[in-house]
Amino acid sequence: MEEVNKKIKELIVYARGHLDLEKADEIYLENILLGEFEESHPYNNEIDEEAINKLLVPDSIITPLTEYLEREKGLTNNEAERFITKIMGFLTPRPSAVNDKFEKLHKESPQKAADYLYNLSIWNNYIQKTKVDKNLLWEAKFPNNTLEISINLSKPEKNNKDIKKLLTVNLGEKYPKCLLCKENLGFYGNDSHPARENIRFVPLRLNNEEWFMQYSPYVYYDHHCIVLSHRHNNMHIDRPTLNALVDFVDYMPCFFIGSNADLPIVGGSILNHEHFQGGAHILPMLKANVLKEYYILDNVKVSKLDWYNTCILLETKDKNSLLNVAENILDTWKSYDDIDNNILHFTDEQHNTITPVVRKIDDTYKMYLILRNNRTNEKYPDGIFHAHPEYHMIKKEGIGLIEAMGLFILPARLVRQFKEIEDVYGLEDEKIVAKYPDLKDFLPMIKSLPGNNLKKEIEEYVNNTCRSILENVGVFKNTEKGTLGFNKFIEEVRVRYGKK
Repeated sequence: MEEVNKKIKELIVYARGHLDLEKADEIYLENILLGEFEESHPYNNEIDEEAINKLLVPDSIITPLTEYLEREKGLTNNEAERFITKIMGFLTPRPSAVNDKFEKLHKESPQKAADYLYNLSIWNNYIQKTKVDKNLLWEAKFPNNTLEISINLSKPEKNNKDIKKLLTVNLGEKYPKCLLCKENLGFYGNDSHPARENIRFVPLRLNNEEWFMQYSPYVYYDHHCIVLSHRHNNMHIDRPTLNALVDFVDYMPCFFIGSNADLPIVGGSILNHEHFQGGAHILPMLKANVLKEYYILDNVKVSKLDWYNTCILLETKDKNSLLNVAENILDTWKSYDDIDNNILHFTDEQHNTITPVVRKIDDTYKMYLILRNNRTNEKYPDGIFHAHPEYHMIKKEGIGLIEAMGLFILPARLVRQFKEIEDVYGLEDEKIVAKYPDLKDFLPMIKSLPGNNLKKEIEEYVNNTCRSILENVGVFKNTEKGTLGFNKFIEEVRVRYGKK
């Protein structure tokens, strides 16, 4: 079909302008694409190359091709999207070429290298920017800090119990074992695993081991990257983990980097593959002020951050001293109990861990250690230091690295539910639930809204809820009892360090 032949030609022009396609490879790749679409000849009329070169995303070319595959070839939407991913993979430079260009640019500037891989991931449709840009995002400003709230329209909501099961599930011959394995590179995809022909990641050397850096297809913030281990091992937090984080900011000082905690409830959505998350965005926690400076250990300044959860800030120019102090805090916390503040480090399993984050500003390291505990009890079966039940209708998933730093990723269902709240506001509870059954958990919220400006009131309710959730997560609350408990813990850190 002439329509298809034209779009194939446009893809070749697009790849020349955006994906480093060499002129010597154009005929070859055009013939490959013609074969894939079962077309017998190329398009021979004029193409508006100037307009194509101005495109920021390939949507105007690949969307008609996707629709053609569904309409004329009988493919399902998933099958058509996998087919297009394969096509974009053909047009993307080979992994070796991407690695070489990244390293060459890195010698000029780490930021240039980061921008290259980021733009490539958008231009080849691995990051589907048009979909991502539809996510809702706003700021929630409070007296001392600001939170960022996002309603993500492209990622499904996950259950903490399902996440925990992945730690023990027998993967057998599953290939790739998970979405973060290096074997995703070029993977063709299936109904349960997305196609990855167009993914590109670059090799790193962290803590004398092989790692890779790629970008998240969901890009929650600017240059949202994922750094993944070459091995499919469970998440763990120890000195080698901290060392790898510091090595990363030495290599990419333009990015922050952090690791989700290694336990369910307080960890991320993937616990069965060791990985970090980072990027160029300065998340709210990184803007928070110091609440109190405690002492200096071996040139490392130890402070408490003025933040909603419990975060210790370490600052120093000495990498080895930083790791020594951080390891001491981690070891102390792993075995620390404080009954008055509901903290038990172990019952039938380990409960205490940390969420570490690292930045490098000029030659100074800043390491943020968020104290975490995943214990449950009868009152809080989903987690004592997790979002409490009255907030689950807004956010029930684990509060991982990104939320703990002040950027909330809320489920897409809220867009629908907030419209429903506007529709039934003022009705009796029974009538609300009869019309929209899943608003049952929202009844206390609905009753609290004055009703003068519902859109604004709902937003303010969400803002306050997210702040309250972070306060739930804090192991030492910002109360007199919590402050006393934190002071005792930080003194224990100092004493233990002095005994080493």
